[in-house]
Amino acid sequence: MISRLTIATFLFFVQLSAFAGPKEEAITAYQRFFELFTTDNHEQITTLFAPDAMFFGTNSVDVVTSLDGIRAYFVNALSGTRGTVWARPFEHVAVVLSDQVVAVSGKWQSERTLDGRMTTAGPSRNTVVLQKRGDKWLIVQFHNSPTPMPPGTPATATSR
Repeated sequence: MISRLTIATFLFFVQLSAFAGPKEEAITAYQRFFELFTTDNHEQITTLFAPDAMFFGTNSVDVVTSLDGIRAYFVNALSGTRGTVWARPFEHVAVVLSDQVVAVSGKWQSERTLDGRMTTAGPSRNTVVLQKRGDKWLIVQFHNSPTPMPPGTPATATSR
């Protein structure tokens, strides 16, 4: 028999999800990118992007404008021996441009542990524009780049 607490908890979360607006839904989709970044599943990552997305990865020389190009970027960037990978967004802000379009800018970093040695990349900064198409939020614009060192930082300092 289902307890009253179980039913109450279920109803609470159903009501909570009813209050999620474009900003909350888009941020959830934005965070999904970082979850999938830790995998080597290039196909799953590619499904987060709209077919007509504009993409500037950290190492992109030119803007990428096709899903095949985005997939190829991640095949190259995420292949090889990466060890255990962790990625975490932080300091993000979002602006709702319409019920179907939200822009998110923030910082993130990743950590990799390989052969018992941990390395940290970042923090990086990114701007992502998401658009709701049907019932799914897709990335229509993506830009990622290293965060510059603060003014006055010695030239010998490097990111962790």
